[in-house]
Amino acid sequence: IYTFELSPFCTEATNLLDNIGVGYKKVSLGREWIPGLIANPAKRAALLEITGQSSLPNVFIGGTSIGGLYSGKPGIVPALEKGVFMDMVEDAKRSM
Repeated sequence: IYTFELSPFCTEATNLLDNIGVGYKKVSLGREWIPGLIANPAKRAALLEITGQSSLPNVFIGGTSIGGLYSGKPGIVPALEKGVFMDMVEDAKRSM
């Protein structure tokens, strides 16, 4: 999961993953998401190029971006609501 340290959405995403018992590797792009204060804008630009999404959090399962907390392909919360998130995690574990 790519994050900004002070982003409430990133904090909510990592808290949610902790609460449901899903392990993750956290990659921080800095403390702030405000333009001009981003510690590593090149990584954020690379995420945009690879995933089509520059907003964070950006969650990857098995090397594939599923988006952020509420949006993406499909995003953490929508995947949980559809009942597919844990299946995605388990599929990724089996592929390792």
